[in-house]
Amino acid sequence: MNGWKTDSLESVLSVLPQPLDSILKSLEPCIQKGIREIRLRLGQPVYLQTGNGGLFLSKSGTVQHVPGPNSLCIDRESLEECFRAICGYAVHTHQNELKNGFVTLKGGHRAGICGTGVYHEGSLAAIREISSVNIRVAHQVFGAADEILRRWDRLGGILLAGPPASGKTTILRDMARQLGSGYGGMILKIALIDERGEIAASVGGYPQNDVGFCTDVLNGISKQEGISMAVRTLSPHLIFCDEIGQDSEIVPIASAMASGVMIAATVHGRSFRDLCQKPAIARLLQMGMCSAVAVLDTQERVGTIKQWLDGRKIKDEMDRIFADSRGVCGSGAMGSITDTPAGASAGMFHIAG
Repeated sequence: MNGWKTDSLESVLSVLPQPLDSILKSLEPCIQKGIREIRLRLGQPVYLQTGNGGLFLSKSGTVQHVPGPNSLCIDRESLEECFRAICGYAVHTHQNELKNGFVTLKGGHRAGICGTGVYHEGSLAAIREISSVNIRVAHQVFGAADEILRRWDRLGGILLAGPPASGKTTILRDMARQLGSGYGGMILKIALIDERGEIAASVGGYPQNDVGFCTDVLNGISKQEGISMAVRTLSPHLIFCDEIGQDSEIVPIASAMASGVMIAATVHGRSFRDLCQKPAIARLLQMGMCSAVAVLDTQERVGTIKQWLDGRKIKDEMDRIFADSRGVCGSGAMGSITDTPAGASAGMFHIAG
């Protein structure tokens, strides 16, 4: 049986132009399963990012480690057909997503779109003249969160950090699945804020990915609204959300913490120092959002931890960074502990440890 053609990947195959669709279906299952990204650039060879490095495709359907005269290239007609298919042949219905540069496909796959921006009254209104498409293939990896769950004491929230494609969302999804299904003999009530539909990949109300049988999914709802809704209506033990870091998210997260609800979230960053340079994240760390921070390593398998901080170590490392880089992570970047965002009460804020 072909290893690529599963229900979760049908949405990727369905938007790809011919002959790329047929070539991918004919690849060895071990190659298919390792595909993380499919990059289509106008006039350039098709590029596959796998767990073992990059590959190109030939017109005859073989894989190449370097491109050559026989490499499969993408012409404008094929690229525009792929773009229309990604948008379900109704581009106008995806304008809000396209303003953010991507469209989420069924199954949680993300199609990044590059082209010429069209602005209206100072704001990005559309993207035209598509020049490239990058499809990031979502993988559900059972057990990806095992090491994280072994280390995390669950006395407070957790922050998963890493650069793009480091497995943050994959691990977050597996954490929700395990904790919402009785990990350690205790079932926790989970609220999953799936703003872009990439974690649970719900279709018609049914999650396409396994996120645990005690997990409530708030699909397509912004994090700031979803967190508040979850606290008011779902009485969760834990709220899961992807890619935090906006100032608008500080107040709802602080409110959830003040209500005794823990937060498990992801954030972009290659080190703990990177997190301290993000004003909103630094503020949340100062507030005691986490009892653990895990920085992921992109060079190893999904779930490999590059840096782990928990308990008092979080505050100690923040103090060290604050002292070493006062100009970067000082009061301007990290904020003062007395600075309270509009809408939050001063009682929400405290230093962890």
